Formats: sequence, structure tokens, C-alpha cells
Amino acid sequence: MPEGIPFVNTSSIKLGFSVLFAVAFILPPVLSSQVPSPAAADSNSTKLDDITKETQKSVGGSGATGLIWWIPTEFWEESAIQEGTTPEKARQTFAPMREYTTVLIAVGKIGIGNINWYSESELRSNTTLRDVEGTTYKPLTEISADARGIASVVKPVLTNILGPMGQNLQIMFFPAKTAKGAFIADPVREGSFSLTVAEPSGQGQFVFEWLLPLTSLSPPKFCPIGKERVEANWKYCPWHGVKLPGNIPAAIPLVELKPKNDKSQ
Repeated sequence: MPEGIPFVNTSSIKLGFSVLFAVAFILPPVLSSQVPSPAAADSNSTKLDDITKETQKSVGGSGATGLIWWIPTEFWEESAIQEGTTPEKARQTFAPMREYTTVLIAVGKIGIGNINWYSESELRSNTTLRDVEGTTYKPLTEISADARGIASVVKPVLTNILGPMGQNLQIMFFPAKTAKGAFIADPVREGSFSLTVAEPSGQGQFVFEWLLPLTSLSPPKFCPIGKERVEANWKYCPWHGVKLPGNIPAAIPLVELKPKNDKSQ
């Protein structure tokens, strides 16, 4: 079995809120046969596919396999927009998710014809998030009712679609902001963050890093010399060696969230 995990677009998953979310997962070969064949690609799903490819990481090496998926709030919003929701309504609906940095984690050791997945308690005690300044965070144990609602809907859907892998895919919530009030994982601004998963045996660890901003959520960026399109998080053109222009944050619709007791209308 190869150490890496191929990208497989598995299905469209309905997560509640009357919104259909298109979710793609990385699956090890041993599980691929358990997943329904993907539907034909839709041009409307291109942006979601691009976001997914930039935010998913595969676990490989040392006889291990699995996936790490950071899900920015923009993914939920884009999913809703593609199902006909207005951008303003999408932002209102998923505003509570901006309180967290949300990561899905499944890691296991490859056995003889099977995968021995790490339990939720093992992953929780061995997973840390690290911001750009080096501060580390453990998964939160207390989360809002909205976050619990998302988790309660996602988990059974993943189990039904992905079988053992979905059953062992853990949803973890970390703080969204640093002590200074800056977002730890802002997909439309320059920065970086990482996630470390230590093996319960203490024999090693897996480190995954995301460089920001995400190209899928940023305006096109080009080399000033050759005009080649480059990744949004690149500082220099790899072909000409010149410094690239700074990033312009992607436009995000501003939504005024009125208090529930607002009687002005």
C-alpha cells in the first residue's frame, strides 16, 4: 500500500440547515471500494474543490494513514451559496463557526488488511494547534450549541458514507483568535498555522502546515515579469526570482447581525 492517500471526491453530504454541502475526502486505497462512485464533476463545484484541495492534508509514512482537514468557515458559506443561498444569508447562518478553528482528523496505523484508527481520546490528548507566533492550543472541551449541532449532524453522515473511516473521523474545535484578537487561521490574509498530531506510542509525530492566504479565496496573482499566475501565498516568483506584489484581501460581504431583541422592524 502506498504511503500517500489519493484525493477522491466522494459525494455531496447534506448537513442540515436545509443546505447541501459538497464535501470531498482523501481516502486510503483500502477504503476506496467502500465509497459510492462520485458523480460527474459540476462546474459550480470547482471553487469548493479548490478550497478542499488546499485545506486537506494526507497522513502518510511510518505505517500510518489518514487525513487532516481544516475547514474554514468560507467553505460552509460557499457550499450554501452554491445551493442558492445569498452571500449575506450564508454569512449570517455560519457566523457562529467563526468562533472556532475547525479541523477534522482521522489517523490510524496500517495493519494486515485493516487500519487501526486512533480513538478520539488518543487524538485529543496528542493534537495541538500552533499559531504564527508559536503559541499552541489544545482542542476545546467547551463549545457553543451551534458548534455541537454541526458536529452532531456531521458525524453520523460521515459514518454512513465512509464506514470505519467516517466513524473514526474526529471533529475538533480550537480557538479562532489569539490572545491579541488576531485570527489564527484567516484564509484571506497572509499568515500561517500548523497542526501537530503525536503518535500515542510516543515514537513520532505528524506536522501539517497551512500557508495563507488560500489561492482559492484570493484575487488572481501574477508575476510582474512573465505574467504567470502564481499561488496567493508565494512571496517570490519561482521562475524569475522577483518579489511578488502583496495580496489584496478577498472581498467579504459585510453583514450586520441584529440582536434578537431588536424591535426596530
